[in-house]
Amino acid sequence: MKNLELEIAKRSPEEHKKNASGRLRKAGYIPGILYGLNIEPLSIKLQLKSFKDLIKEKGLSGHIFDLKLVDGGKSKKIAALIKDYQIEPLSREYSHIDFMRIEMLHEVTIEVPIVILNEEKAYGIKEEGGVLQHGIREIEISCLPKDIPEHIEIDIINLKIGDIIKISDIKVPENIKVLSDPDEMVLTIIHATQLREEETVAAETTEAEPTVIKKEKEKAEAKEEEK
Repeated sequence: MKNLELEIAKRSPEEHKKNASGRLRKAGYIPGILYGLNIEPLSIKLQLKSFKDLIKEKGLSGHIFDLKLVDGGKSKKIAALIKDYQIEPLSREYSHIDFMRIEMLHEVTIEVPIVILNEEKAYGIKEEGGVLQHGIREIEISCLPKDIPEHIEIDIINLKIGDIIKISDIKVPENIKVLSDPDEMVLTIIHATQLREEETVAAETTEAEPTVIKKEKEKAEAKEEEK
């Protein structure tokens, strides 16, 4: 998998002051931090548009970034992974990104997405009228950076209603170690009526919670009045 090249810059002292992150975002930048390999963390910034163009239709998981750090007229490349990120709740734009330095000859731990193959052709869906229910959509692995896959594929063409695929059922190359809980459910096919029942129960539970809280509050207030 080809590394993604991205230009970053060191944040100036002015860009560390109060409300500086907000001003950076308004100017079209994402504030971030670069850490790892026992090197002092570095506060950085990167252009939002360049970042979004780079990851468009790729996603964030499983990619190695060649970060081109521009500082004082000089530049150097740093291999890194995205370890965490934040998104603004209203604008849904990236508001902060954490990069972790890596060494290409040392194993890294990373989560990669799971891709489902032949969902529409799956026996339990096409022939039995079932629906796919997801457990998890990413799997945690450990491997050398060069061996990081873009995704892990699961072919469910022969899956029937009631069949379950767990982490332990996923086949990966020998150079990849799976770290996720082997008993964790990845997906299953269930009856459509079962899904509707689960959705109804979930909705009723959500609606009932405010009523329960209100009743508890009324009881507490009544006890206070009795004192």
